[in-house]
Amino acid sequence: MSSFTFPRVIARIFVGPQRAVWYIFPICCGLLIISICLSRRRREPSRVTSAPPPAEYPIQILHDDNNATVDIVAVHGLAANPDYAWVWQPKNNPPGHPGYPAKHFNWLKELLPIELSSAQLSCRVMTFNYDSKWFMNAPQQRLSNISDTLLVSLRNKRDKQATGRPLIFIGHSFGGNLIEQAIISASRQSGYLEIAESTVGVVFLGTPHRGSAAASWGVLITSLAPPQFTAEKRILKDLEEQSSSLTDRLHDFSRWLFVESVPVVCFFEQLATDYSSRMGAMGQVIPYKELVVPETSACIDGHPKISLHADHFKINKFYGPDDPSFKLVYPEIERMARGAQDILNHHRNPKAIPMDQSATSGDLRTCLQEMRVTNPRDILSEIRSQKGKRIGHTCEWILKREEFSAWGANDNSQLLRLIGSPGIGKTMMSTFLIEALKGKVEKSPDKMFAYFLCDYRYPEQRSPTAILRSLIWQLLLQRNGFFRHIRSDFEKHKDSRLFESLFENFSTLWRIFQDMLRDEHAGEVFILIDALDECDRSTRKALLRCMRELFQASLKSAGNFKFLVTCRPEISDIEYELIGIDVSLRMDSSEVNADLSDYINFKGEDLAQRKGYSQNLKEDVKAALESRAGGTFLWVSLMINELESTPNYEVADKLKDLPEGLDETYTRILEDNIPKKRREDARFLLLSMVAARRPLTKKELAASFAFWKTGSVVGHHDLHDYMDICASCSSIIHLDVARNNGETTANFCHQSVKDFLLNDHGSLSGAWYQMSSDGANLHMFQMCWCYLSSDVFFHGRLVISRRNNMLLKTPIEELKTHLDQYPFLEYASREWEEHAIASYPALLKDLKIDIVKAPILRDVWFLRTAREGHGHEAVFKLLLITEGADVNSKDKNGRTPLSLAAMYGHEGIVKMLLATEGVDMDSKDNDGRTPLSLAVMYEHDAIVKLLLATEGVDMDSKDKNGQTPLSLATQDGREIIVKLLLATEKVDVNSKDKGGDTPLLLATESRHEAIVKMLIATEGIDVNAKDEVYGVTPLSLAAKNGYETIVKLLLAADKDDVDSKDKDGQTPLSLAAENGHKAIVKLLLATEKVDVNSKDKGGDTPLSLATENSADLNSSIKSSISSKSSKLTALYISSK
Repeated sequence: MSSFTFPRVIARIFVGPQRAVWYIFPICCGLLIISICLSRRRREPSRVTSAPPPAEYPIQILHDDNNATVDIVAVHGLAANPDYAWVWQPKNNPPGHPGYPAKHFNWLKELLPIELSSAQLSCRVMTFNYDSKWFMNAPQQRLSNISDTLLVSLRNKRDKQATGRPLIFIGHSFGGNLIEQAIISASRQSGYLEIAESTVGVVFLGTPHRGSAAASWGVLITSLAPPQFTAEKRILKDLEEQSSSLTDRLHDFSRWLFVESVPVVCFFEQLATDYSSRMGAMGQVIPYKELVVPETSACIDGHPKISLHADHFKINKFYGPDDPSFKLVYPEIERMARGAQDILNHHRNPKAIPMDQSATSGDLRTCLQEMRVTNPRDILSEIRSQKGKRIGHTCEWILKREEFSAWGANDNSQLLRLIGSPGIGKTMMSTFLIEALKGKVEKSPDKMFAYFLCDYRYPEQRSPTAILRSLIWQLLLQRNGFFRHIRSDFEKHKDSRLFESLFENFSTLWRIFQDMLRDEHAGEVFILIDALDECDRSTRKALLRCMRELFQASLKSAGNFKFLVTCRPEISDIEYELIGIDVSLRMDSSEVNADLSDYINFKGEDLAQRKGYSQNLKEDVKAALESRAGGTFLWVSLMINELESTPNYEVADKLKDLPEGLDETYTRILEDNIPKKRREDARFLLLSMVAARRPLTKKELAASFAFWKTGSVVGHHDLHDYMDICASCSSIIHLDVARNNGETTANFCHQSVKDFLLNDHGSLSGAWYQMSSDGANLHMFQMCWCYLSSDVFFHGRLVISRRNNMLLKTPIEELKTHLDQYPFLEYASREWEEHAIASYPALLKDLKIDIVKAPILRDVWFLRTAREGHGHEAVFKLLLITEGADVNSKDKNGRTPLSLAAMYGHEGIVKMLLATEGVDMDSKDNDGRTPLSLAVMYEHDAIVKLLLATEGVDMDSKDKNGQTPLSLATQDGREIIVKLLLATEKVDVNSKDKGGDTPLLLATESRHEAIVKMLIATEGIDVNAKDEVYGVTPLSLAAKNGYETIVKLLLAADKDDVDSKDKDGQTPLSLAAENGHKAIVKLLLATEKVDVNSKDKGGDTPLSLATENSADLNSSIKSSISSKSSKLTALYISSK
């Protein structure tokens, strides 16, 4: 009775639980079966002359062409009569509607080739015909049997004359499922690989990719049928909703589509199918309509989908070129046929993505070199050497996930976030996806791909600017023409500090990157960023916000770009900024278990072979790792390392007590593997590695360790006794070869080790290995300070010199002899300042250095703290009161502590310095700017106010351009600061810069109307002051540029020389007339003070200039003049 489960449910729904009524239901089903049988007999096609010719099995050529450039193969659905599968029957013609065929019409034979030919496309059209009965003498076959027949017969047909010819499939209903299976099978078998590689398009017509409810009814009917009916329900079960075989097939097919970039279009039916006509008498009693394959099943996520106004039986039959459905289907087929040869050529001859700037030239090459990008290919190679090769088919599961397939195929820009816990294999997944995306793009020249692998260990791999530089660098190599988006910025900065001014400027880089993504020649752009959570948290906020805005605007603007980022879960700022604009795909144990099992099997076999395990012990090791791994590859790797150092006779006991998760694993390693007498040394190592701003070499660690142990600077020849410092923590430390110099560097085996050391573990609070970030940096700062302030390095004077009170770092090339001798010197001299800043607030509690011993280092630290400001006031105060502190020392830009504090807006530090005796309040930097000028430039109102209130501050100090604080404020539109300066009544409102521009001229030129108004109202202002270059007054400048409001303000002041001439002899009226500013011409004429006949040096009057530029303006001038005077002026006469 198990076969009656489904009908029993139906009966309970429709006829209730009454026992008597329930027994009626099988009888109804029996009558339904008989009715179907009778109706099928009645529907057997009569042998009339109008019937289509019988179909040929298995491949039938409907149309051939000796010059065919593409093969089109159509596959019909289940329970279809091949004779009629693609045929429009006259009985379906609506009465009274001309234009329909009077006889059977096969559109594949009689229409499609003609339409393609008219588009200059030749084709061969074939159908694959098979016995598709599932009831009443149905052949016993599975879906895979039929798809194999399709492959065999198609190969045989193509072997004769068309091997390698582009191939387009058209599948109706179940026929589409057969095509999917055939392509999947062909892609995995060398004998049929040619078919998969030649496929350039697939058209699905009502294919149930995710099953159909109708299949369940078919299964029900076959379960009720007597044996003599020979039904085949295996195929129907495959087509049921939630069928696992359907899901697996769709995932495999989606993977193939992604890798090969083959165009696919899914058509789905809008109309329910009327089964009544096929049920005979039963159909009259029980009319039944159903949407056989709904949109959700008929479409593949991310690929184009189109609805057809047809039911399931007619979605693949068209009556002619005017058929509305054909008008939608045909263009897709033509598009595939037209692009067929190009797709095939690209598939067979993939073009490698350029990753070498040496092939470029000129400004582009210079630009690429100046970007200082580490080739991503080298970084990828380094990761692979560290992590090893991918094992077997691991990672491939992601290509089958619908979220990923939709991301790759969607026509809209989209962000996919791959989220996974530490150690679950995100970076290995990224390396796999890089290869998959690279292969996809190499077959599609209209696509681009760039990637970036973040790494917390390296400064050049953890900043937003580094990410953007690398991505832009890669896009420029792929599309050299994109240099137009960067050229203007490049030319503007190339003669100055190009890298700092352009390639370290996040806003400029993002603008350039965004312009490239939206370029009309970009095509589809794939961007992968691995480990976004390892990008500096303090600086990645801007990147996240820009990404959010980019995708929020993507639907309204140009560009098709796909971002894929990987990160750990629950990273608050990433979640906050990206939630709602991304599609998230989580890597959890359920996804990676199969991969993990393969990994454990491979590693277990390798370990057993090297250690000589017995068969039983080997299996026990594998079983223990499988049961405790928790979906974490890193945990397995750590356990393998632990077992490798465990004697074989202890392995069985070790397996009984394996730690749970990463935290417990790290705890065990640090507590059990490191004896107490070695823990102080191990803590030194862990503190150094946690704080290090880049991976430290073994020599650097040994040199710093030797200095810590002995208090003396030890040369590299005497370091051999300290070189094994890393041995104490070997289980969690990897020794790698640095990419830039070949030195051996020490790194944590994973970022999670650093996270573990810095985290508060509750019950483990106070453990010897626990630390804080500021505490670790304090350790490194004090190490660097003491090292540099030793006698060997002249108390810091070797690495920093004082020239004209400027503190300058010694160039590295001048230190070469010392760097070779003392391995820790380079790191200490480069990074000690950064550690000093990062050690706050710990250094206030536990500072153990003699600041006075190294005054030159102290003054550099003093300058740096003044620049950092907020949060460092206490440290600044500590340094300020130190004996001998130089409050007027300067950095390489000539800026004192006061200049830096004013420039960066640190009000508290400015107050401390202004209260300190001996501070030079008007010290000038290399550009001649005082603290007041810098505060004005960077718009720090409160600091401007403090400085103006300080006695002795020069308010009119000029920089190298001759600009005073007032000039800078007016030019940049700093309205509040202009008010503050004018309120002092001590500033020179008419001061001129080197170009002869006064504050009023600068405000006018920049169109700052409110500031112009303030200046005009100021006593002593010269509104007629001219610049030195063009000889223009503010009125002339405003008239020329069409600044109507400013012209009104100047005229209202009644102080202007309205006929003032510039160096070309042009008056304000001439300039306004020449540039077509009618409103301003009228304003000037309305003053009745202007000389309308004034001539410039070329002999032109306002009228002649107006005539050259605007007839309408000429008329305006004439009418204005004539209304003002009854006398005929020269202007009026000339106009006549």
